[in-house]
Amino acid sequence: MAAPAAADSVAEIKAARAAYNSAIAARDVAGVRAAFGDDYIGIAGSGGERIIGGDAMADYFARAFKTPGFLGFVRTPDMVSVAVPPMRAMERGHWSGGSVAGRLTGEYLAVWVPTPQGWKLRSETFVTLGSGATATP
Repeated sequence: MAAPAAADSVAEIKAARAAYNSAIAARDVAGVRAAFGDDYIGIAGSGGERIIGGDAMADYFARAFKTPGFLGFVRTPDMVSVAVPPMRAMERGHWSGGSVAGRLTGEYLAVWVPTPQGWKLRSETFVTLGSGATATP
C-alpha cells in the first residue's frame, strides 16, 4: 500500500532540509541555491534583515562562506505540516550556528511550495533567542 501524499511530502521536505544543511556545511553555494524558489524571502534572525530572492540568499551565503571563522548553521525541523491539497507546507524548528566569535540559537518558520523540481523554500523567518560562548572550530 502506498503512503499518503502528505507523508511523502513531509519526507521530501525533510530530505530537502537535510540537503540544504549539508550544502551549508560543505560551503556549497550552488547546493544552497537549489533549496530556494526564485521568489524566496528570508528574514535574518538577529537584525531582521530581509533577503529577497533565491539568488540574493545564495549571495548572502557566498559572502558568509568567505568570512574568517564562519562555522555555519544547522536547521532542525521539529514539525512539518502539509496543506490539503498539498500546495504549500509549513516547517517549524530550531537552529544553531555562528562563528568562532560566538554561537547563536533560535527558532524558525519556513514555507515550502511544490515545484516541478521538488519542494522549494518560499520563505524562512529566523528568530535569535540565545547567544553562547565563543565556539571552537
